Amino acid sequence: MYLHWFHIAAAILLAVLDLLMILHILFTMRDDSERATLWLMAVILLPVAGIILYLVAGISRLNTFGKRISSSVDRFIRERISAEDQTLRQYRELIGQFEKPASSGAGTMDFTATLTRLQKRDGAMLRTDPDDNELPLGVTALSGNKIELFCDGTDTYPAMLDSIRSARKSINLQSFILADDQIGREILSALRERAEAGVNVKVLFDKFGSLKSSWFLHRCQSGRLPNLEIRPFSHSSLLTPWRIQLRNHRKLLIVDGITAFTGGLNISQENIRTKNHLGIHDFHCRVHGPIVGELQYAFLCDWFYASRSAPDDLFLREYFPLPDRQGNDTARVIASGHGYFFEGTENVFFTAASTAQKSIWIVTPYFVPTHDFSKALRMASARGIDVRLIVPAINNHWYVKLASASFYEPLLADGVRIFERQEVFSHAKAMLVDGRWAFLGSSNCDVRSFRLNFELDLLVENGDFPAILQQQMLAELRKSVEITAEGFQRRNLIRKLAESVCALLSPVL
Repeated sequence: MYLHWFHIAAAILLAVLDLLMILHILFTMRDDSERATLWLMAVILLPVAGIILYLVAGISRLNTFGKRISSSVDRFIRERISAEDQTLRQYRELIGQFEKPASSGAGTMDFTATLTRLQKRDGAMLRTDPDDNELPLGVTALSGNKIELFCDGTDTYPAMLDSIRSARKSINLQSFILADDQIGREILSALRERAEAGVNVKVLFDKFGSLKSSWFLHRCQSGRLPNLEIRPFSHSSLLTPWRIQLRNHRKLLIVDGITAFTGGLNISQENIRTKNHLGIHDFHCRVHGPIVGELQYAFLCDWFYASRSAPDDLFLREYFPLPDRQGNDTARVIASGHGYFFEGTENVFFTAASTAQKSIWIVTPYFVPTHDFSKALRMASARGIDVRLIVPAINNHWYVKLASASFYEPLLADGVRIFERQEVFSHAKAMLVDGRWAFLGSSNCDVRSFRLNFELDLLVENGDFPAILQQQMLAELRKSVEITAEGFQRRNLIRKLAESVCALLSPVL
């Protein structure tokens, strides 16, 4: 008898939870019908498993967690403005010499001009320039930079370690994955050594990305060195599983406010070539020049949220040495995510598809875009634009590879050229527009980078770097095999079915 009533109560509770989840989906995903349909199907067809999956992977918490981050960013911006009027006034005056505002005329169909207008419209990060014009932070490009391209951890990590070991005042490190392996331990050991020497060291990692190394990072912090602080960007637990949806995917190292490293490279032994391991292929870059200050602000803004630090501890002169000219690259920082340039990555890719006059070349490990962006690429190709997509032939997530393939047929039919990079898994992320604008950083060409993740990229115009990236992309193409429409259509029925199933997961991959 009691068992009978227990079953009835459990069924009622499940029905109520199901209804609540359905209502939550309908109210929070009104602007994303594909994602809403996916989760409605999961919750209705799989009442127990669907609810659990939705709590873990479906709720992005833009209206709560996201708003807290947005509030923190807004406060950081106000404190930055105050610091640049006082403590950092000389830095602010000198950085103005390198500012290169993009044309923003209403009729201008230029990549950077259009992107500038989108950033201004976003309105999340405003300051006032000397002429009393409101400008979002990061909109103005800075000249005088030297940006060097690195490929793979085999070349990048030694350069990073050299910079760390030469640090005299400060080191700020941020990574999505900070692994408990040989290279992770070597970098943390170098950071600890500099902290013991009196250098201020801050380390920020993503709780989800570095989940496997959480205990390792906890042990590294437990030494109680006052100059060494290691923190997750956001805490998550079994009671708050949805927080893993807003991941901080940024990769950044800044030494003494002078040298910066940024790109797509996580800190992991997997990125190093050895006798028995080809390593993960990736792009990263070393940066010198005025733009390092903007990268420093991006790190400190994240640290401000994660640590709840007092502003006086962040806007230090040692973080912002007076800028000088290092090269001829003009660059701007694209810090995307809730509270920053919201959906900034998506806006950059759409701007490319809308304004390109000759070519759009994209290299990405995970090509799972929105259907709107897929169509935008097809329309660009129809305008006669040379659209090329370079994806890995070997992917570390088989379901992503299948989901990516679900987009290929209409792209190929409309003239988009798709290449599969051979030999190793390529985690490289970059875009080149008209051979003039280079976009490189942490952003993938997928829904997660478009809508959920906190990403950090450099947009480089003029100077040497776009030509350097173009040469590297040509090297990627030489190591790739082109997918033809005829060959792609010959795949078997089981493969097509698998692609269709994985495509349903596109909104959450």
